[in-house]
Amino acid sequence: MQATRAKVAAMTGPQARFEKNTLATPEAISELTEEVMAFLHAQGVEVRATHHTALVLNEVLTNLGTHGGCADRPARIAVIVEPDRVTGEIVDNGPPFDPRHAPDPILDAAVDDRPVGGLGLYLVRKLSSSLEYARRNDENCLTFAISRGTPDQGA
Repeated sequence: MQATRAKVAAMTGPQARFEKNTLATPEAISELTEEVMAFLHAQGVEVRATHHTALVLNEVLTNLGTHGGCADRPARIAVIVEPDRVTGEIVDNGPPFDPRHAPDPILDAAVDDRPVGGLGLYLVRKLSSSLEYARRNDENCLTFAISRGTPDQGA
């Protein structure tokens, strides 16, 4: 099963929406993040918010494909541009997993003494101004928001 083409819809008011179904494979994730970054750039979203959105999508989908056993089943992705934030939605039918409750990595130990893993979801939680999870109809529904620019951040 291949990822479907992206759909970009103009919304009423100051919002625009990007939607795509994608597999959680490295190639599909790379393609998705490139498309999302191009969409956000076209919407005038600041570089920082664009990169943070791409990183969150990349980390969540990589975990889904690697640990969720869902690389062969598409996840539904939506990205909504609002005046003060970018909101992302990821819906998948993997096993229940709430990334808000993943343990924090051990950051005060030497790099060689730290266990492998955990930094990606930590970054997801730190970069997101809000992070919500629900399990509905046997699907994981994750919604995140990335705050948009401050005076010292350019477009």
